[in-house]
Amino acid sequence: MIITKIEVKGDEKKPAIVTLEKGLNVISGASDTGKSYICQCIQFILGAEKAPKSIAEAKGYSSLEVTIEESDGGSFILKRELKNNADLTLVENDVTKILKPNHKGKENLSSYFLKKISLENQVLVSGTQSLNHSSLTLRILEKLFIVDEARIITDDSPLGKGQNTEKTLETSLLKTLLTGHDDSDVKMLKQRKQSKQSLHIKIENLEDFMNRYFSTDDVDENRIKKLSDDIDAIEKSIGLAESKLDSLLQIGNEGIERRNNLASRSEVLNRKLDEDNTVLERFHLLLSKYSSDRERLEANSEAAKYVDSHYAANCPTCGSELDDSSDISMELVLSSNASEIKKMDSKVEGLHSTIHEIEEHENAISKELISIKEELQDLENSLDPNISKMITETRNIIKYLTKNKECLTAAFNLEIKREKILKEIGILQVEHDEIADKYEIPDFSKELQQLMQEISNILIRWDFPNGNQVTYDKENRDISIGGKPRSHFGKGYRAICFSAFVIGLMNYLCAKNRHAGFLILDSPLTTYKERDEFSQNEESEQTSIANNLIYAFYRDLCDFYNDKQIIVLDNQEPSEDIQDSMNYIHFSKNDKIGRYGFFPL
Repeated sequence: MIITKIEVKGDEKKPAIVTLEKGLNVISGASDTGKSYICQCIQFILGAEKAPKSIAEAKGYSSLEVTIEESDGGSFILKRELKNNADLTLVENDVTKILKPNHKGKENLSSYFLKKISLENQVLVSGTQSLNHSSLTLRILEKLFIVDEARIITDDSPLGKGQNTEKTLETSLLKTLLTGHDDSDVKMLKQRKQSKQSLHIKIENLEDFMNRYFSTDDVDENRIKKLSDDIDAIEKSIGLAESKLDSLLQIGNEGIERRNNLASRSEVLNRKLDEDNTVLERFHLLLSKYSSDRERLEANSEAAKYVDSHYAANCPTCGSELDDSSDISMELVLSSNASEIKKMDSKVEGLHSTIHEIEEHENAISKELISIKEELQDLENSLDPNISKMITETRNIIKYLTKNKECLTAAFNLEIKREKILKEIGILQVEHDEIADKYEIPDFSKELQQLMQEISNILIRWDFPNGNQVTYDKENRDISIGGKPRSHFGKGYRAICFSAFVIGLMNYLCAKNRHAGFLILDSPLTTYKERDEFSQNEESEQTSIANNLIYAFYRDLCDFYNDKQIIVLDNQEPSEDIQDSMNYIHFSKNDKIGRYGFFPL
């Protein structure tokens, strides 16, 4: 990007305009002609809070417009009222929008500008201990391509004043610019550091638990192995005892089961025998009844025969005649009795047959009961009388072994728990120790060396003493030349070295598309001699600068920066022989000679 036009407007006022070009632009001339006002305008249009100083020449002017051309041929205009903290108006591709001057809000100048140079959303660390961080903003970056007359002669770092947290922020800024990698890792570290305290509490709690419940806090691998071997041995002994118990139980159970089966069979047979005896008793009573009934029928038949063989006579008692007119047939009576007797004999015969069968069944049962009794006796004789005792002893052995196993297992589990807790403490401790207490800005010495070479090349071309010996002073975030820190030089040399630093940085960053592409230097060659009281050494230094460096300074800027834009605002004028090689604007402060100053008369 290059600034092509700076214009200050006001009602009924002729615009104050400066037109600029690619390459070197020099605006020189007398003091109080508006050169520094131009620098303030650029600072203000890029987001500075305060408007340019209200000088007499600027009275009646109320707005500022700056036109910026991009490398692809496009351009945009930034407009701003000359009021402190005023918003900006952006005009781009016929579209107008309002931008906030700071990095806050959805639409702001900082985000818009940084996006164009691939530096948006970059995080800078401002405290390596506190882990505080902030976003890279245009206000932070702007100091590296807009250098006003107050800063250029200071002995502060070109990156800033280095006050409070600014030292870390300035280092983070330079590293981010040179490497293209920001310090957003600090945000993750800050989150992890918050969890570090939680890890510390966990470790303390586990260590307290160890002290309470464990006699020692070390893990003995031999003790664990011995416990494991003892448990294995006991498990093997338990297995053998259980096998022996199974065999004993099997032997005992088979005999007992056989004995129980025989006893059960004997009980069933005895019940059947009792049932048969009950039936026989009933059958014998029935036989007795049948026999009595048969005798009665036979007697009845005999009586009938006897009656039938006699005649009728008068009653021996009263002498009355007996009625002999009965219709009873003696034959029928005898026939009926004979039939009943025959039926009864048939039943008796069947009953005798059944009784015989029952008696035979009783004999069979009795024989089987005798056999069962004999087998039970043989079984009792065959059973080991000590088997019950052996089973009890084996069970006691298993119980004893199991109890010992439980004790050993508890001790083993305790050792394993101790091992796990110590392992967990170790893991937590490693995790705790890996979380750094402070953020270490990644090393970027390689990129710094390349930047120092860029600066050295510039100083060599400017014929600066010891310009080939440029190093970076990390503590002061500044350069040293020939082993001498920049801050130890006089004002004139400090301004020259400051210029070399920001020009070298522009060269380095432009190659990586991380620079705006333009640079403003306010009074790099002027030290305001009229206001300073110089020592003899400082007078000699100023003369040396005037004689040896001014020409080389302008010549170099003409020859090597045609693809960029450098704007120099200075009282020191370039030699006439090179003025045609630059866009040269002279403020005469004389209404009769050339241009009076920035503001028209």
